[in-house]
Amino acid sequence: MIKIKFLLIPIFMFLGFALSAQDFHGGILGGLSASEISGDRLEGPNKAGFYLGAFVNRYFTHRSSIQMELDFIQKGSRENPDSSNAYQSYLLRLNYIEMPVHYKYDFHEKGTLEAGLSLGVLIHQNEKVNDYEWWVSGSDFDKIDLSFNIGAYFTIIKNLRINVRYSNSILPVRPHAGGATWRANKGQYNEVLSFVLFYEL
Repeated sequence: MIKIKFLLIPIFMFLGFALSAQDFHGGILGGLSASEISGDRLEGPNKAGFYLGAFVNRYFTHRSSIQMELDFIQKGSRENPDSSNAYQSYLLRLNYIEMPVHYKYDFHEKGTLEAGLSLGVLIHQNEKVNDYEWWVSGSDFDKIDLSFNIGAYFTIIKNLRINVRYSNSILPVRPHAGGATWRANKGQYNEVLSFVLFYEL
């Protein structure tokens, strides 16, 4: 939790700086992520994590706006032991600082669609097999994760909205074991479904 608190410091500095400009609106966000690693042959998403950050946006037409965020997000993969996997367990934790930039369109007074890209920087990785630390040569993930995102917002009450967002890496974040590839499948990819509350200050 101490690391998360220190990560929030630049998020709030980012928010304060952006809101000092005219015509910009912003706030804070928080919720949960459900993630998996596409290409690791484990079904998911089974790995839950935190999603925290801040956002700023600006309308350039009555219905269209651009939004930028600075977020801390936990990704990864998990397999719990049971009879189908001979009681083997697997846990992968990947923590990122991400900056999404999205186009948003208000299709209804309470509903908004979004699409865009995010650039993530990996700040921590931990992999365990049967509760033991796991590392082999070539198992490190790339430090950069470029993702495509789509999502939707629904207004709950004034200044409070819930967002459901799907995100998938555009480029592999780690090669397959042995470096094997197959057509468009070039390696392992982050895949995330998030449920986040946005509060506009």
